Amino acid sequence: MTSRNDSIASQTLSALIIGLGIGFGLGVLFAPNSGRKTRAAIAKTADRTLDEIKDRVDEVTSSASDLLEKGLQGVQEHKENVARGFEQAKKAYRKVAG
Repeated sequence: MTSRNDSIASQTLSALIIGLGIGFGLGVLFAPNSGRKTRAAIAKTADRTLDEIKDRVDEVTSSASDLLEKGLQGVQEHKENVARGFEQAKKAYRKVAG
């Protein structure tokens, strides 16, 4: 399940980066401002984009950590259930065996 979420996150991040690149390229081609203003706008957009990417990476990391923790809890619960079942089976065998 985690690999599917990682794949979706990777595809989302890739699509975001590609979209930003296309938008950036078109913005430079059709920029109505002077070079100084265009560079300032590019820097501002780049900073904003980096912040958005960092936020998205943090979200994906947090989701992955939550999924891992839930999976580990599930494994622990299963382990405990198996141990209880084994103990009950031993008790039942002892009653039958004598």
